[in-house]
Amino acid sequence: MILALTLTSVLTGLLGTALMVAILQMPLLWGGKPYDTLGALGAVFTRTLDGRSRAIGALFLTAGGIAFAAVYGWVTLMFLTGTFQGADYVVLPDFPTQIDLFYPLLGLVGGFGHGMFAALITTFVVTDYHPIEEMRDPFGLVRSFMVGHTVFGLTVMFFQHQLLQFFV
Repeated sequence: MILALTLTSVLTGLLGTALMVAILQMPLLWGGKPYDTLGALGAVFTRTLDGRSRAIGALFLTAGGIAFAAVYGWVTLMFLTGTFQGADYVVLPDFPTQIDLFYPLLGLVGGFGHGMFAALITTFVVTDYHPIEEMRDPFGLVRSFMVGHTVFGLTVMFFQHQLLQFFV
């Protein structure tokens, strides 16, 4: 079961992180300015905002995404194996894997809570100590954390549930 959790966590972590970064670029569609999450994360280490800092930020964000996908997968396994009891919101019971809306809803709530906690902690540190002045915007940071983590949680929990059903 550890191998299954590891494989599904890598896959869903990559997918969730990629979707989170894509969603964070949506303000560009209406002429807004997105918060450069990758650059902000990498600039903490490089003290500059350039391609190198964005690459470092992408590596750290991807590693964190895979690690948190493992946590979401572990929670999913606890529901699938009967350790926890969840609501039954099955919408397409005749599919090869059961599509249960409980898991994306749980991921949405978990991602929102994770985003709130991470934004609260990070806002104090980043707005006071970030080496790049433009990255100290607390509203952009909180907005990106809330939206990004919510999308990540929903995506990862849905796909963890879909994939882990094959192994349980």
